[in-house]
Amino acid sequence: MRVTVLGASPVRPNPGQACTGYLLDAGSRRYLLDAGSGVIGQLLQHARLETLDAVFLSHAHPDHCLDLICLRQSMAYGPDAPRESPLPVYASRDAIGVLEALGAVFEPEGFWSGWVVWHALEASSQLRLDDLAIRFHSTRHYRECLAMRFEQSGRCLVFGADGGPQASLAEFASGADLLIAEATLDRRERQPDAWGHLSAYEAGLLAATAGAKRLLLTHYFESDGGDLLLDAARQACAIPVELAREGAVLDV
Repeated sequence: MRVTVLGASPVRPNPGQACTGYLLDAGSRRYLLDAGSGVIGQLLQHARLETLDAVFLSHAHPDHCLDLICLRQSMAYGPDAPRESPLPVYASRDAIGVLEALGAVFEPEGFWSGWVVWHALEASSQLRLDDLAIRFHSTRHYRECLAMRFEQSGRCLVFGADGGPQASLAEFASGADLLIAEATLDRRERQPDAWGHLSAYEAGLLAATAGAKRLLLTHYFESDGGDLLLDAARQACAIPVELAREGAVLDV
């Protein structure tokens, strides 16, 4: 498996960057993990839209799903080659409902019809797409949100999505070769009531508890200082820790 960082910003894009989005290459298949604001422009630097096999959305906050609107418009009116079939989109019923309602704002009926096909997920859902096994886990967030675990050929990627400290998430991420975890808070003590997000230190602690082999910090503000975030995460774990940077490619 190979992961390309398309965006790693939190609630709004860092200057010149994009919100959350990752391109996962798994064998001959390509999957988009989240589609926050600005992600499609980044995606087009690495893949043609007709080559996407599916989209996975963690939850229905704009910084994780809003560019699905742009993706639909690109498929409908852009210069790219047409797809042979609608694009599968995997998301919770909550996220599907939000996007259906948002589509109806632009076109009262049929905005998504013919362009995407929805697949409703629950935390208990398990998928197998070719030889890629996928599981999900509810996170501690402000609306329904799903972390994702991808396993192929003995390798494991865990995308933690958004969510605050949660003991069960470490079990879900157990043994991950690459853990992508948010570092929204610079320090917990400055934002004690932000229970739906992690600090960089807590991301490191999650990685250590899970026995992950490598940690990629995402969903962070540039203004918090990359070195400070890395230092905080490294205080909690003794594994390689990196900041997600747009265009970076990581082998799992």
